Amino acid sequence: MSRLRHTNDLLALGAILALVALAVLMFRPLDRALRREGIWMADVERTQALEAARQRFGTDLHDALEMAPDEEAIAAVVAHVLSSTLPAHPAELLLADSSEAHLTSRVVSPTAGPAGCDVAAPFDCPAVRRATAQSFESSSALNACPHLRERGGGARSALCAPIAFMGRSVGVLHLTGNDGEAPSSDTADRVGVLAGQVGIAIGTVRAFSKAHLQASTDSLTGLLNRRSAEDRLVRRLAAGEPYAVVMADLDHFKLLNDTYGHEVGDRALRVFADTVRSALRTEDVFARWGGEEFVIALPNKSRREASIIVDRIRDLLAEACQRAETPTVTASFGIADTAMSTRLDQLLRFADEALLAAKANGRNRVEVAGFGIHESTDNALEPQR
Repeated sequence: MSRLRHTNDLLALGAILALVALAVLMFRPLDRALRREGIWMADVERTQALEAARQRFGTDLHDALEMAPDEEAIAAVVAHVLSSTLPAHPAELLLADSSEAHLTSRVVSPTAGPAGCDVAAPFDCPAVRRATAQSFESSSALNACPHLRERGGGARSALCAPIAFMGRSVGVLHLTGNDGEAPSSDTADRVGVLAGQVGIAIGTVRAFSKAHLQASTDSLTGLLNRRSAEDRLVRRLAAGEPYAVVMADLDHFKLLNDTYGHEVGDRALRVFADTVRSALRTEDVFARWGGEEFVIALPNKSRREASIIVDRIRDLLAEACQRAETPTVTASFGIADTAMSTRLDQLLRFADEALLAAKANGRNRVEVAGFGIHESTDNALEPQR
């Protein structure tokens, strides 16, 4: 009886072992499949996380650059990105000037220092010429960028991303790494996003700046136009800043145009503008008021002090006409100051009355309001100039 029980136990154990073996054989492929599925899911999650981080980086960067009002603010954003996102890479942002013929370093990595690129003009950069980012695994390679290969300090890798706006070169973003170590795909993606958005931001700021400049300046002389000058002078009066105001008018300008043509007349206006500009300080205001008439504001100068400056301008104008081989151009000047009035319209009228007196007294001279010129606030008939 015991022998039979023992036999049954053995048979049961054998059956169990057989079932276990069968289960192992059946579930091993399923286990491998589950493991593969787990690895695939981990890869998907990692890829999704990287893509989410990339999108978040792009969104945050866009918001930061959108709030930057000028190139200095844009440069500060780039410096922050380089130090926080690419802290180990020497890097710099090179931007083209207004002529788009020269590159200068505008941003250097705050944490790793400059990349040391010596490219001087946009078209000298292979990334700019090819209009796409260029990755160089080693500066010692045959096909490395010449500016990278010829640089001192040992071999290195590099990544250069062109910065453009509406097809026009704005600059290049350049970073370096260890020799033989190409930038990771994540680094390359972030540099590409940074370069693309910085190009849009720089281009937009420069376009707005150019439009503002065109709206506020005279196209012939490059001086402020009347509206812009009036705005500045009103603000200075409101701030209580004293200044002298000078009204100037070129003498016999119609005769000059009729005799020599409008091209010579335009050249005379530019000569006068350049001459006066060279004699003024950075804080002075100089504007073309209309036609051949100009206005100069001299902060913290009295009428008498302004007359000395204007006499110097008259001497410089005579010398400039000789150098420019332009028919002799003279001007008449009228001067007033804020001691006479703190209203711009009255101040300009006093200066204009002095200018009319200079015209009446023979031209090519300076008249100062309040010194032989009456200070009436009544409107005066304006004689033919």
